[in-house]
Amino acid sequence: MKRPTIIIYSFIFLSLALNSCNFISSNKEGNSENIDNTEEDNRPYFEGEIKLSESRGLYGDLTKVHTTYFISEYKIKREQRWGGVYSVLDNYAGIIIDLKKDSVVMYYADKFSDKRNKHTLSIKDYKSQLENKVMPSGIPSPVDHTFKLLPAYRLIEQIKDSTIIKEFSCDFTRYHDDTDFLKQDIFDSKEIKVKRELLDMVFLNLPDEINFPLKSDVKTTFSEISNDSIIKGKQTKAIDQLARKILRKKDSTIKKETDLEKLSKNKWLNMGLQILKKGVDLNIHITTDVSEFSIRALSKIDISIPSGDFDEISDFDEFLNTLPTGGGGDFDD
Repeated sequence: MKRPTIIIYSFIFLSLALNSCNFISSNKEGNSENIDNTEEDNRPYFEGEIKLSESRGLYGDLTKVHTTYFISEYKIKREQRWGGVYSVLDNYAGIIIDLKKDSVVMYYADKFSDKRNKHTLSIKDYKSQLENKVMPSGIPSPVDHTFKLLPAYRLIEQIKDSTIIKEFSCDFTRYHDDTDFLKQDIFDSKEIKVKRELLDMVFLNLPDEINFPLKSDVKTTFSEISNDSIIKGKQTKAIDQLARKILRKKDSTIKKETDLEKLSKNKWLNMGLQILKKGVDLNIHITTDVSEFSIRALSKIDISIPSGDFDEISDFDEFLNTLPTGGGGDFDD
């Protein structure tokens, strides 16, 4: 056999061997993916109670907001109450969704005015209302506004299995708004299995990549901006130019133009900017953490509307008008 022929046959044999290895490897990967998916599908749905506590701004500890979730395979109940100094008001709002009964019950109680109102509708009608109506963002609220805090949501980065919260592995996801002035960090766990339909009806504007959020942190990016960038930014230059035009005299005496380079080296100005940035960060800051967590079988009381006589309001808009409208997106002054 000639040498070129031997080389050709050797090449064909080697190619067949490599293709065979790749086929076996791809089959193994496919099988492992199928196994993983099967295991994920077979995981039991979460059943229990999750309580989140939220604080806002500089005096957040005095005006906490507590939100409790009772979750099972086909039901979810969300109830929100004021904490801290406002707990004496004893106002609360909630929502109960039952997929099997095709029922959504929203309720709100105001102790000060001695009013207890509720509105009942089907899941289809509720979803339609969410698409066409703007839910009030006041506190307390029947629905969650965690993903309505930023004007827009732009995914910046995501780190899988970045930390452990309550023994659950959590992913880290960071969002910025369109101006990059605000950022929001979310920690959610895929190990807490909840039907997506339930989550979408409770968490407004829930991103596709997020499951049940166990921690949220909203703050500005102001402290990350260098003082030079603030002093030499477009807005500052525009103000500087406008000020020079206003202050310039028409006679031979012309005021010396402001030197931005000198300003950037002024230690007192830099110190003032540092204090300003710290103040902005302290006031524009919303954080939510897990305060209580339990995996247990839910009782009938857990998933029911609180005791008391609630007036049924038949019109959805009329019920919304009874909800608080302020405080959902406000920060401490």
